[in-house]
Amino acid sequence: MTSDITVVGLGAMGTALATALLDAGRDVTVWNRTQDKMKSLVDRGAWGADNLVEAISASLKTLICLLNYSTTYALFDTRSVSKAVADSSVIQLGTSSSQESEDSKKQFNNWGAGYLDGTIMCWPGDIGTSTGRIAVAGDEIAFADSKADLDVLAGDLRYLGSNVRSAATLELAFLSRLLGIIFGSIHGSLVCEAEGLPVSEFTSILPPGDRAIPLTEAIHAGSFDEISGSGASADVAGEAFTGMYDHALSKGINTELPAVMRNWVKRAQDAGFGKQETAAIIKALWKN
Repeated sequence: MTSDITVVGLGAMGTALATALLDAGRDVTVWNRTQDKMKSLVDRGAWGADNLVEAISASLKTLICLLNYSTTYALFDTRSVSKAVADSSVIQLGTSSSQESEDSKKQFNNWGAGYLDGTIMCWPGDIGTSTGRIAVAGDEIAFADSKADLDVLAGDLRYLGSNVRSAATLELAFLSRLLGIIFGSIHGSLVCEAEGLPVSEFTSILPPGDRAIPLTEAIHAGSFDEISGSGASADVAGEAFTGMYDHALSKGINTELPAVMRNWVKRAQDAGFGKQETAAIIKALWKN
């Protein structure tokens, strides 16, 4: 089997990436540790590989979208998988620290692969549209080889140059703003609930397209078990906050804001809400 590109990792974002590539007419191979997540994509025309070596060997380009870079390393650091990735281009889109991005580039280059490190600065529902935004950095040759596919995924595609740390750095800056909005909106919803004002009234004053609207709607409806097309789970948010905190700590800058956010997520995870919509964090704040 030979395909144009392989997608590894089929969570909400990975599935959106693979779907956009299929919609654009690409021959796509998919692989996920939980095999049943491949079914909807196979039904759309993707080829579902039986194992990771098979998936990587099917294409000269592999797009990785996993929860964190530790998971990537655990999956790829075997003799058979690292051998399969040689002479290919790897694009890893995920949440990382700038140091993790640099370490990943060194590792994949040592295995003989070209490497691009990237960040997705939009929701799954934006992938494949003009509002999609992806930033990548790393090997110029790997970018030139992958640009046509990345253009399919995001109307706003940004190549930040050969400094592989750049995409993760930009993501941290973007997440600081975005997560500040989200967590401020969770607290705003908490304020409304405490005073008996429907959270829907809060939603109604938010500007059209505001990032907090799906979150406040979920809080009002109590639909925490549903991950919206413009949302993410509390576990995913937790990865982002850990990255923000670790970066601040390593660079000697103030850690107070990411520490508070990380603590909120941990409380939600400890209460069993990690797999639910990020909005479910409010449930861990109803009682101090």
